Amino acid sequence: MAGVDWEERISRETNPAIRIEHETRYRMAAPAIRAAPVWCDLGCGNGIAAAAALGEPFAGRAVLVDLDEDALRQAEREIKADETVALTADLSVEEDLRRVRDALLDGSPGGGCITCFEVVEHLANFVPLVELFVELAEQHEFTVVISVPNDAFWALENPFHHTMWGEGAFEELRRLLPDDHVVARQVALQGSLTLVDGADGEAAHSVEVAAGHLAVPTHFLLGLGPNASRLAAAAAVGEADLIERRRWERQRENDLAFLSALEVERDEWRKYIHELEGRLGLPLSGSDENPA
Repeated sequence: MAGVDWEERISRETNPAIRIEHETRYRMAAPAIRAAPVWCDLGCGNGIAAAAALGEPFAGRAVLVDLDEDALRQAEREIKADETVALTADLSVEEDLRRVRDALLDGSPGGGCITCFEVVEHLANFVPLVELFVELAEQHEFTVVISVPNDAFWALENPFHHTMWGEGAFEELRRLLPDDHVVARQVALQGSLTLVDGADGEAAHSVEVAAGHLAVPTHFLLGLGPNASRLAAAAAVGEADLIERRRWERQRENDLAFLSALEVERDEWRKYIHELEGRLGLPLSGSDENPA
């Protein structure tokens, strides 16, 4: 996977397109989050995407869960809530799952909302987590929103993921859930914007989205529980840094051209060396061939 920049933590320096992708999932779940007395964000990271999507403090108890303590500390600062509980937990470990469950049910008879984005694929065994989701949804009035990537779309194997996902794997996941769950798909968008000098820019806040049914999803999403019907279609746009993108594309083209030239030069040297080795009756270097 040389040359691939795997970014598993969102920061303010993250490519705007990736940040918006993460924010949009939280925007979809925002109505269910705001209606809940308790909101749990599993794999919360540093909280930047969630805070940007909600746009206002959470009026309830926020339970933030992540493996990284430094990320949790930042998430506490980013996500403003009436009360915050931060838990360092490995969601593939049974004891840690019990701790999360206890934190959610502690003084919360009215249910709540759980978001679990970009997490399931990181777990070697995600079945216990899904079983906990089903229990909380069916017995304790929790609404759960989950996402998994569409690896068939990316066509790359992420070294940080323990499982690969596509249409078939997603259907297998659905079989573990109650029949009344909600399905959503996230697709990438491209667009443009005109700005009129002297105008207040209000038109920029009403963006028309044209998405065809043939669009390949980048992620699959599931909702279950009493407020799954509150999940709303969401789209977000951000200003693209075309100068930086053009610089990156040109640098990439130059790097590829340089590597191609090196390969040609290497092949020419290999041919020359093999000719010398053949004249001397030596085995060809880098080859199993042995001239008679």
